[in-house]
Amino acid sequence: MSTVTKSKAERFVIPINPSHLPKGFVVSSTYAGIKAAISPKPTPDASAAPSSGPTSTTSPKPDLAVIVSSKPAAAAGTFTRNAFKAAPVVLSSKMLLDGSRSPSGARARSILVNSGCANAVTGERGMNDAKECAKLVGELLTPAKGISQEPQDPSKQGTLLLSTGVIGVPLPMTAIKRCLSHLTSGNVLRSDADAWHETARAFMTTDTFPKLRARSFELAGRKCGIVGIDKGAGMIHPSMAGPSTTLHATLLGLLATDAPISPPALQKALEHAMSRSFNCISVDGDMSTNDTIIALANGAAPPSPSPSGPVLKAGEEITEEQHPEEFEKFKAILTDFCEEMAHLIVRDGEGAEKFVEIKVKGAPTYEHAHAIASSISTSALVKCALHGGDANWGRILCAVGYAPLPSSSSWSIDPSRVTVTFVPPAEVAKEHRELVVLKDGAPQKVDEVEAGKLLAYEDINIVVDLAGGSDGDAGAKEEAKYWTCDLSREYIAINGDYRS
Repeated sequence: MSTVTKSKAERFVIPINPSHLPKGFVVSSTYAGIKAAISPKPTPDASAAPSSGPTSTTSPKPDLAVIVSSKPAAAAGTFTRNAFKAAPVVLSSKMLLDGSRSPSGARARSILVNSGCANAVTGERGMNDAKECAKLVGELLTPAKGISQEPQDPSKQGTLLLSTGVIGVPLPMTAIKRCLSHLTSGNVLRSDADAWHETARAFMTTDTFPKLRARSFELAGRKCGIVGIDKGAGMIHPSMAGPSTTLHATLLGLLATDAPISPPALQKALEHAMSRSFNCISVDGDMSTNDTIIALANGAAPPSPSPSGPVLKAGEEITEEQHPEEFEKFKAILTDFCEEMAHLIVRDGEGAEKFVEIKVKGAPTYEHAHAIASSISTSALVKCALHGGDANWGRILCAVGYAPLPSSSSWSIDPSRVTVTFVPPAEVAKEHRELVVLKDGAPQKVDEVEAGKLLAYEDINIVVDLAGGSDGDAGAKEEAKYWTCDLSREYIAINGDYRS
């Protein structure tokens, strides 16, 4: 049995292959002193600890960053459903919604990110500060080198905002404005892997490592790249929706690709990906005021040397209606990429020692399976049992039984058909057998020694088979996965400190 000896940063910070980075994006980051400016008692930031990457051991962690597309990019977003939506959430979602009604669709040129202050529950001042930040970035980028200008269409020049940190405190605008000219300078904006790494660090609050990934893929005769950054360690139980629906310390995410995707197609693909990735994770069951995932697609990908499949014309963008196969391919790529990014959030959950996958199958719809998996994943009793290495299927069943199922359905759980199984992680599957603790509603004799071995691994997999429930074998075969972590003493220690 393996024993984890390396830190999370050593295991999960992976150097980015520059060839995977999307074309036409530049980034920069800096330390603005945001947390120090708003805190009467500045405390050391745990996230400033060195990580395996180009990180200074003496300089403070960056807390302000800008991401810029060389030309207006198709833009999409999903946002928290929390009633107390932060100012940047309100402003960014409105910008995307307004843009979706224009002939060219929702587009943006840049994203401004800050950590240390969430600008949430800050009233009219918070909205005015957010608007000023977006306005200043747009104005400062106008003369930046290497960035094309389209002054005839100001709607395409917008800046989206991502903020994370302390709730209920206004942004320290003096500290932020002092740094914006530097951040937006054409001499500072870069496209290399190190610059992206530092930008990922600017997202961090209580995170123990920067979460950055990149991939390359072929689409519509183009050699495309995608890069993703996300952050979050506590207050994690996202339920995000698109800007066109009622909007439901923080999960933030950025996805940038040079694939040629139209704004409506990007939005639809992102919402699908969210429903099967970021909306399927939980650290502590608390939905943030700032949860936001923003995606940009600027179409700057170069032609593939040996394209396979249809090839788009110059300037053409993929739409769901005209390019259904390419759209489905992109949607699958984006969903898989978002799942990888979402896993990093759970692995870095505050105080987390276990990474737990809950799979629920045999349900009538994806929504039913998702609701039940969410109920299990947010149970404090289940999470405590997993932390203690206890295969307590009774707590799992309890969470299954009280799950809030879609009210429009007459389907119900049949307790006599439910089976619960602990499955060994893939890398050690040959060393252990699956452990069935409940079969068709009946308790099974559990090998406690084998159970202890399975639960000693960092990765734990639990499968709940509903076997069709009240529909029996009549076709209730949908499934959903959810990812969560254990609940440890360290989580309580971290969140018991009001200054964190």
